[in-house]
Amino acid sequence: MKIREAINYLNSFTDYEKTTGYSYNATYFNLARIKYLLSKLGNPHLEIPSIHITGTKGKGSVTNLISCILIYSGLRVGTYTSPHIMTFRERIKINKKMITLKEISSLMDRLKVAIDDLMNNTKYGSPTYFEVYTALAFLYFYVKKVDIMVLEVGMGGRLDATNVVNPLVSVITPISLDHTEELGNTLLKIAREKAGIIKKNTIVVSSYQKPSVTRLIRKVSKEKNCQYLEVGKDIKYKIVKSDINGSKFSIFGIIGEYRNLSIKLIGEHQVLNTALAILAVETIYDRFKLKMKKTLRSSIKNGIKNLILPGRIQILSKKPYIIVDGAHNVASMRVLKNTLLKHFHYKRFILIFGISINKDIKGVTSVISKISDFIILVKSSNYRAAEPSVIAKFLKHKNYICFNNVQEGINYARKITNKEDLICITGSFYVVYDALRYFRNIRCG
Repeated sequence: MKIREAINYLNSFTDYEKTTGYSYNATYFNLARIKYLLSKLGNPHLEIPSIHITGTKGKGSVTNLISCILIYSGLRVGTYTSPHIMTFRERIKINKKMITLKEISSLMDRLKVAIDDLMNNTKYGSPTYFEVYTALAFLYFYVKKVDIMVLEVGMGGRLDATNVVNPLVSVITPISLDHTEELGNTLLKIAREKAGIIKKNTIVVSSYQKPSVTRLIRKVSKEKNCQYLEVGKDIKYKIVKSDINGSKFSIFGIIGEYRNLSIKLIGEHQVLNTALAILAVETIYDRFKLKMKKTLRSSIKNGIKNLILPGRIQILSKKPYIIVDGAHNVASMRVLKNTLLKHFHYKRFILIFGISINKDIKGVTSVISKISDFIILVKSSNYRAAEPSVIAKFLKHKNYICFNNVQEGINYARKITNKEDLICITGSFYVVYDALRYFRNIRCG
């Protein structure tokens, strides 16, 4: 296929990231469908060792931290993440390099043959955008002969299209309430969906969790004869310093101590994410140590130190502070709020906020509005974006104004702020996308 034809074909499939009104069940998310599709491609996902990451908070950060450590060690690493911020090609990378449009178009011919077979010879129906793109990632990693895949779950775990691999280790980041309409309205219901990625006779590593969630993960791990490890028990950390430049800390793992580490990611929660990532890497070290060109200690120290992730407490300006963050649930918003209060000094806090209609608008706004002096409600360019007037109904704050898009909101914020103020743009990765695009256009202009 030509590039434009391939992109149009990919975009012709239903994208549940851009829609509402669906149910999280086998009618919409059918693993048998993607398994059949992958079988017609030769089951590339079963030919490559993998690490599988789920959770509610920090799974993107942990995925990238694991990848960076393994890349620096000398391994050829395929990384699959979602959602993207600036371009859909961000989701598929080999050693930090995004898949190219030419590579997508060259593989899409093979995918189309398999998809046609699926749609003509089964009752599974058409695959989703995420299923097609996941299959593309597996095929790409196989063709490019990566040593290992590091895969982030799209949503949930049990029915996610990535949950067709048999990973060396399943990684579970902190679990909290999110996607409650799809995954369940209690913490344990959501945790059961996340624990659905755990496979028999593998390794499970988990971050700090609520006690009930920890008990559930341990129970599932035991039932499936898995080795279970967790942060705080099997690996510990000590923070030396944490500020707007990142954190300095030491990690005490299961096979070594890693002192004088540093990351540029802002917030103590990123040290927790780093500990979880290191624990995951330690569990597979023996399998890959002969391929690694650097020591594990060197790979960890140098692999993580320069990682920067767009949309994770990202500072765009300092006078005034302009910060973007993709926090979109209560737990992640609490982390953002606490980090801003602890590490940033400002006169007034100006919040630019937009969120998807299927999120806990009341819960999320109640967290961040408490520290806001003025709130600017906006609507992102995403189909699921809530109207600012709808968000306003949940606000317990009198000082706010509504705009129809992120760009107008930012323009207004810049007019009313001084150099001593802080502008925080948050609520959704789609809001982050619109904000980053706005600032990129300003700089290019």
